[in-house]
Amino acid sequence: MSTIAEQDHQRDLLNILERPELRLIAKQGIIHVGAHEGQEVKHYLSAGFKNVILIEANPSWFRVLRSKFGSESRIKIFNYAICDHEGVADLHIHTSRSGSTEPASILPMKRFNKIVKTLYTKETITVASTTLDILFQKHGLDPRLYNYINIDIQGAELMALEGATTLFPFLDVIISEVNLVEMYERGANEEEIVAFLEKKDFEKRHAVYHTLYDQNSVFPAWGECLFVKRTRLDVPTDRTDGRKHLS
Repeated sequence: MSTIAEQDHQRDLLNILERPELRLIAKQGIIHVGAHEGQEVKHYLSAGFKNVILIEANPSWFRVLRSKFGSESRIKIFNYAICDHEGVADLHIHTSRSGSTEPASILPMKRFNKIVKTLYTKETITVASTTLDILFQKHGLDPRLYNYINIDIQGAELMALEGATTLFPFLDVIISEVNLVEMYERGANEEEIVAFLEKKDFEKRHAVYHTLYDQNSVFPAWGECLFVKRTRLDVPTDRTDGRKHLS
């Protein structure tokens, strides 16, 4: 099932978290990759998530996250570009006409700024990069505490998933931004992400798409997809798949 709607990250998140497929899946903890300024945190906490990880590549937004949520014991905050390698990455500060840097990405724009001509790359900075596997190992994080992940990193979502191999046994739900057109250079499209997650036994269950337009037409360009582990569909919250449900 899919819908087309105007872009509204918070509304889209609520729409996804209220899906019937998720009613029987406990909201133990969520990893948000590309947390920006943490607009979704209030929804995570009100939904009942006991543990939240916020990861943001942009040092400016990391400082905002730390000032807003640094004293909250349920929330851990990290300043990394999540991808498929550890080291450094170029973070391109793509900027809209209004000054928003939400489109910033470790990938250069390809068609995005040709379709939306007011987008430009304000600057490029070097930031620390890592994989989710290394992040959890380096910081002593317990993957059993996190069964949801939300990835919104402007075309680099597949890179993040490729670096999360040790987390997949513990994940029940994946929310990922997907691109239907070549918004960013080397960015994976929706079909590639769906194919990768199918091999990990995750099924696409819902999508919310957003449109762009050019001189010829209006077309779906990107959106948010919900993937659920097949063994968790219609399974009670006692986790009869054999994994211990930590409280």
